[in-house]
Amino acid sequence: MDCQLDREHTENRSDALTSLLSPRRIAIVGVSAGDPQSWGHRVVRVLIDGGFSGDVCVVHPKTDFPGVATVRSIAEIADPELIVICVPAERAIGVVDEARVAGAKAVIVFASEFAEAGSAGAVLQEKLVTAAGDMAMLGPNCFGISNRVDDVKLSAAPFLNKTLRGPGEVALVAQSGALGLVLSRCVEEAGSGYSHFVSVGNEATLGATEISRHLVDRDEVGVVLLYLEALRDPRNLAETATRAAELGKRVVLLNAGRSEAGKRAALSHTAAIAGNDMFLQSLCDDFGIVRIHDDDEVKPVLAALERNWQMPVNPRVCILSNSGGAGAVLADQVEAAGGHVVELARETRAKVAEIGMIGAGDTNPIDIGGGWEATLHLFKPTLDALTAADEVDALVVYIAFGEMCADRVVPIAQYCSDSAKPVTFIWQIAPQEGLDQVQTPGILATSMGEGVRMLSAQMKLSAPRRAKWVPLAQTALALPDLAEGQKTLAEYASSAVLARQGMGFVPSEFGAVDALDDLAARVLALGWERLVVKGNAHDVPHRNRVGLVKVGVTPDALAETLRDMAQTLNTHSSDPARGLLVQPMVAFQGEIGVGALSDPLYGPVIVIGPGGVGIEDATGTRDALLLNTDSANWDAYAARVEARYDLASGTLRPVIDAMAHLMGSGRVTEIDVNPMIRTEDGALIALDSLVVVDRT
Repeated sequence: MDCQLDREHTENRSDALTSLLSPRRIAIVGVSAGDPQSWGHRVVRVLIDGGFSGDVCVVHPKTDFPGVATVRSIAEIADPELIVICVPAERAIGVVDEARVAGAKAVIVFASEFAEAGSAGAVLQEKLVTAAGDMAMLGPNCFGISNRVDDVKLSAAPFLNKTLRGPGEVALVAQSGALGLVLSRCVEEAGSGYSHFVSVGNEATLGATEISRHLVDRDEVGVVLLYLEALRDPRNLAETATRAAELGKRVVLLNAGRSEAGKRAALSHTAAIAGNDMFLQSLCDDFGIVRIHDDDEVKPVLAALERNWQMPVNPRVCILSNSGGAGAVLADQVEAAGGHVVELARETRAKVAEIGMIGAGDTNPIDIGGGWEATLHLFKPTLDALTAADEVDALVVYIAFGEMCADRVVPIAQYCSDSAKPVTFIWQIAPQEGLDQVQTPGILATSMGEGVRMLSAQMKLSAPRRAKWVPLAQTALALPDLAEGQKTLAEYASSAVLARQGMGFVPSEFGAVDALDDLAARVLALGWERLVVKGNAHDVPHRNRVGLVKVGVTPDALAETLRDMAQTLNTHSSDPARGLLVQPMVAFQGEIGVGALSDPLYGPVIVIGPGGVGIEDATGTRDALLLNTDSANWDAYAARVEARYDLASGTLRPVIDAMAHLMGSGRVTEIDVNPMIRTEDGALIALDSLVVVDRT
């Protein structure tokens, strides 16, 4: 029964979104017939001028709108579908309630001064949500929609009727209305077209990811381009990307909030809190979402997606130029961007030489040489030969000038566009009449810097990963008895809990502060040559800072070291179970830090990066694994980290499983295992750990 109810809810929601985005009956409330600059008046004009062929009516208690059917109240509308509300915030609440009572399928609320305006606005938004009930509501504080397939333009922006190209396969969903419109123009200037534009505003009941999930199923949509100032539902975004992959489509994401200043701006703009950028990047990487960082990356990414171009993260790049100097500069820039300007194979050079275009040299970068205008008829076969080379993943073609032969340079853009591999065409100091003839602007740059940035953006389009969102399994976990107010387990207890789940630790001997002689005797009997002595208490997590860790202790100095450290521990700890740990020093080849936490947005996450005493200040890559993903994704993550740190294959998965077991219990909020050391044979051993428990 529950499955049937879920299915019915999903179908009803889909029907409501169809009524929102592809309505055939629209009523507009808040229209001033006598004020052409008023918001409602402009909404009516944009809709009619945009060619909408369905039924339109205006709701006004007294005045008719010239040329448009007018009713006095929403209650007079037979079978209302979409109600568009153009009144101020406080009045909008009552209108939304009227629409719901009348049976409307969806509403759009343009008004601002809701949650984005502060606490008073947040109270109004709660009332608005209550008024909407289960009805689909876009907004508030939104800029409307444009469905160019069905000619539905519902916005006060005439810009939506001033497009450069016909409808295309890109659907735009944006939390910022103005920037969303800017991105729509970027899409068109890239040589693509867009089918849908949706401004979601405050997402009071209907979010960007839910709309994206609906749009990705539409036949006219091949790419969903999202602009987010905050991600409120990672699972919905992940499942949207998964569905897109099933259909041979892609999701592209531009987001704000990566910097502290960006987070503040996003918060003030949409009443949203930006999430952890590392976790968002992990989600994008794992689910094949193409993440871009500015509007300049829209063009090359869409160009690559339209042509099914892919390249490795660090592609092997061939540069073909009519300027030796430009070729050298481009080589430096390509290498700096992460590409490799590789030496061409002997067979490739022989093929190029046989064609006869190259005059100055066939090493990479290739200098076409002087008199290049006379050999332009050989450009396509030369490009084909380089594209076919196994050692080449992508190409950069550079032409400077061309005013005397523009009509013969223009076709080069088409050759590049039609290539089976990614090609960036740079035409610098080009005659304007030549640029005007290029029909494939998505692959065209007019400077070396722009061209390399385009190539760099397309490096994001390596073969996408195909993770699946799978909630972490719930587990049972036994923890030791905790003192009142205790939130952390000391190292000895933490390591025991993790070791029971299969994590490997360095041997340890523990003794209470009043049983030091017994501890020393046990340690000496083990024959360890050099020792590490640590304080062990749940209320002193940062032991290095107070002198509770000492390394390189000899057996002869053990007794004295234990006595001194016990005195220090008694000074800093009131833990009745406090004591000392002694471990053997272990030779190692490298160290990493492994942590896990429960993020309020993304759920349980593991993070692995540089480890050691200075972990807070360590530089280097940190890799995040969202534990709400499938086991195959865990395996792929483990393999990548093992390769990064030269670990033996299969070493990391038991560590992930152990930490996942603890996080799945719901009793642990954070785990810190630092360092884990790599032994000579590539194995991992943990030297220290800390577990934070959930006492709520």
